[in-house]
Amino acid sequence: MIKYSCTMVSGEDIFYATLIAETPRQAKEMAAAETRKGRWRDWTATVLEADAAGPARFIGAGATDA
Repeated sequence: MIKYSCTMVSGEDIFYATLIAETPRQAKEMAAAETRKGRWRDWTATVLEADAAGPARFIGAGATDA
């Protein structure tokens, strides 16, 4: 499993989520589903930790003004 930081910019808002997933696509899908913001293709995924303890799970989210 891999720990990801996912972000999405929508207008003047920045949405972010931290989660553990198997692939970047799974991370983006989880971020979109959990936050109910955008589609998975709107999100970017950055690796935070290569060997994170599984299972796949959502850790947290937030939003801020750009």
